[in-house]
Order: sequence, then C-alpha cells, then structure tokens
Amino acid sequence: MKTYDIPTFPGNGIIYTGDYYLDIPYQKYIYEEEIPSGPVFDIRSYGATAEAGVLSTEAIQKALDEAAGKHGVVLVAGGAYTTGTISIHSDTTLFIASDSSLNASRNLDNFDDAFVKAVNAENVTICGGGRINGNGEYFVYLPKERPLLKPMGYTKLPPVLKDPLGRPEDTCRFAYRARIRYAEDKWEEGKENIKRPMYTLWIRGCKNVDLHNIIIRDSLDWSLSIDMSEHVSVESLIIDNNRHVANTDGIDIMSSSYVNVRHVFVSTADDGLCVKAPMLQGHDSINVADSEMKMGPCHDITIEDATVISVMNAFKIGTETYFPIRNVKCSDCVFMLPDIFPGGVSGISIESADGSDIENIELKNITMKNIAVPVFISLCRRNKFGYLSEEDRKAKEKGGSVDSITIENVKAEGMESTCIITGFKDDEGYIGRVRNITIRNMEAEYLDNEERLEILPEIRENVKDYPESNALGDMPSYGFYIRHAENVKLENVRITPRSSNTRPEIITEDVIK
Repeated sequence: MKTYDIPTFPGNGIIYTGDYYLDIPYQKYIYEEEIPSGPVFDIRSYGATAEAGVLSTEAIQKALDEAAGKHGVVLVAGGAYTTGTISIHSDTTLFIASDSSLNASRNLDNFDDAFVKAVNAENVTICGGGRINGNGEYFVYLPKERPLLKPMGYTKLPPVLKDPLGRPEDTCRFAYRARIRYAEDKWEEGKENIKRPMYTLWIRGCKNVDLHNIIIRDSLDWSLSIDMSEHVSVESLIIDNNRHVANTDGIDIMSSSYVNVRHVFVSTADDGLCVKAPMLQGHDSINVADSEMKMGPCHDITIEDATVISVMNAFKIGTETYFPIRNVKCSDCVFMLPDIFPGGVSGISIESADGSDIENIELKNITMKNIAVPVFISLCRRNKFGYLSEEDRKAKEKGGSVDSITIENVKAEGMESTCIITGFKDDEGYIGRVRNITIRNMEAEYLDNEERLEILPEIRENVKDYPESNALGDMPSYGFYIRHAENVKLENVRITPRSSNTRPEIITEDVIK
C-alpha cells in the first residue's frame, strides 16, 4: 500500500530569481563513480519507489538496517525518492547515484531532528554523485522583499543595533534581512513559528566518516553538521541552497577533531564554513538526553580549496564558543557574493563569545569579492550557556580569549566597511583583550559607491550582545579599527578607500604592543 507525502504547507516553495546561484561548476566537483565493492542493498528491493509524492522512508530504512555492520552498500539509483528521517549505521556506504536523489518529505511529521543522519556510528561513507535535497523553502515563510539584483548604490550601517533586523530600513543590514525567509514570525504578523528539522545531513558522535562526491541542495536548516565526531573527511562536495532561507549554514564543525574539508563549493544564506564549540546543541527538535548533549573542544580542523557564496560570513569561528577551539587552518579559498546585494557580511570572522579560548588559527591565500568586511575578530562575554560548576564559573565568567591568529595573503575587492579587531571593556573596568594577531600581505579595495556615515562619539562596547561586523556602527577609520588588544601586527597591508573617503586608514584604542 502506497503512503503519500502530504505537505504541511502546500502553498510554500515559491522560488524567486536570485534565490539560487546559477553558475556553480558542477563538473569541477561531481563525477561518475563506480559502486564500491561489498554486498549491495538496493532500496528498490525493499519497496522504495521513485514515483512522485510517494513516501519510501520505511523501505530505505530497511535497506540501511540490513546493511548495518556488513560493510554493505545501500544503493539509491533510478530516480528521486521521497523520504522522512533516515539513519545510517556503522560500516555502511550510502551510495546515491548521479541520476538519483533523496528528497525530503514536505510533511514535518516525517522528521525528528534531521533528514539524513549518522549518530554514534563508525566507518560511514556517503558518496555517488547524487543529491540530498532538503526542500527547505517549504518550511519557511516568504520574505518581506524579493532578492535584490542590483547594487544599492550606497553603504549605510545602523548606528546602534537595537533592532535585530537592522532598522532603520535604509541600512544594508535591513536590506539583506528583509530578503531572508524565516521560520519565525520576524515581522510580527501573528504567524506560528515553524519547528523545522535542524539538520539536512547530521554526523554526530561518529568516527571515520568519508563524505565525497555528493550534492546537498535546498537545505532544511543547517546543511552539513559534523559534531562530536573525529576523523571526518569531506571532499568534492557541493552545497547548493536557496540563499534566502534562514539558518542554512553550509558546513558546521562542532566540538570535533581531525576534520579535513577539501575542494568544496558552498552557496548558501547563512555562514558558509563555521567552527563552533557549544556547551549544548540547544535546538527544540533534538531528541537526545541532556546527559548526552555535552560537547567539548574543537581542534585540528583543516579547510582548503573552498569556494563560498554567502550573504553572511564566509568563514566563521563562533558564535557558539564555550569549549576551546584550537589548531584551525584554512587556505586557498574564494569568498564572494557575485550577483545579489548588498555584499556578504564578512569574509573572515573569528568570535569568542561564550568563554571559549580560541588559539592557533591560520588563514592564508584568501580571495574575496563583494564582501563588506574582510576581517572581523571579536572577544566578548555573552556567556549564553551558563556554567557547568562553580569552579567553571570562576574560570569563565570574565570571558574567554582570542590568541595567536595569523591571516596572510588576502586580496579583497568590493569592500564596504572597516575591518575590526576588538576585545571588550565592561562597566566595572575589566578589559578582555585579543592577543597576538598578525595580518600579513593584505590588499583590499573599497567599492567606490556612496558612503553614508554616522560615526558616534564613542564606539559601543559589545560586552554581552551577539557579535557581528555590522552591529557596531560606523568606525572612525576606513581600514582597521583595533581596540582592547595586545601585540597586533599589520604587515604589508594596503587598503584603497572610496574616492570620497575622509577617514584615516587605521585607528587604535587601548592597544598594548
């Protein structure tokens, strides 16, 4: 007996020009691949059908269960299969052939915490050249404004960020926020918040995972989440998302170690490459006991040869930063937003907000185009997670640290706002400093548009709020604004301002050499 997929929101799913980037070079990343050796478990043999609108969840899961522990290959071939949440077990390869896809059900009742997941598994491979399609735009409301396909002609920041959407309405922040599709009632229209699944592909508590030659499209929420896992390889992967569906991070690496990401293309609405170390995962849909949700440090992460298109941050450490993050390397990458406006929020963003000690971070050989702020480094004391114990409180209540950051060989075109390196000073006079920051061989050129500045007499101290490069208002300098820092070196840094510029290139405040 066939079970049909009944959409929760049948009127959703409208796509506008500009939602998707149309020039992804698929042939550069995705290739024909032979089915690996081992016993093959064809989902069609278990009753899966590619008939449109018919659910195959039970059949696909039966194939995955049968393959568990047998070094088996679960074969998805012959078309598009509609399914709810499916789980991959240890010693299993999920092979999605290049002519085929797993399409997410459009009914929220068919999911728990993720679409495709591997939890507490070892020796898992996902490959084949096919697609994991999340149907994400079916679980968000339409935006206030359609995508902006031409430049605004000016750059304006909110002087003080009191409104999360970035009002007043003529600011760049509001311009991109108004085009995002939210699952929440952001515009206070009396709509019910949509509790969508958090992960499109979720790798949690796993060891020895190989993800290659696969496409993730139209993510439900986060696209690829790697958390509490070790020895994970991601290569030749494309993330092709609607660039206006909220929270669709590209690759999130959380509390994991020895993760290598290479040769990937990410086009998405939210952060492209993101490293985090939260205390808890903290999402309503996660059905995991609290005792199992404690995370840990994130270390030994390598990212290379990545192209990222994002309206938000291309590379980001943060904001969920409770446990230490160390030994992160990112190289030979392109960060851009070539065809919709305004430009991406930041290219490189490193933020300790919740007590994390972030150290030994290296980025080199980075090219940016139409990214508003090339570099944003921030230490604050939001401390959203609380503390594990009284001893932990004493250690973390003053905030974490940002130390030993090296950024070199950066070329940026279409810059719109000042690079910021800042710690914080609280109301009691305590100063949290960022330390040992080196930026070497950087060339950046402003977009020569109109700048509408409103520089306040004092730059706001961001002690407890969400850190973001466009949330502090206009800086008194056009190149770098450096505050509450120690041993910051700018070596061979050249920034070309707008022709109308009147500000100095660099201003430092409370900086110790």
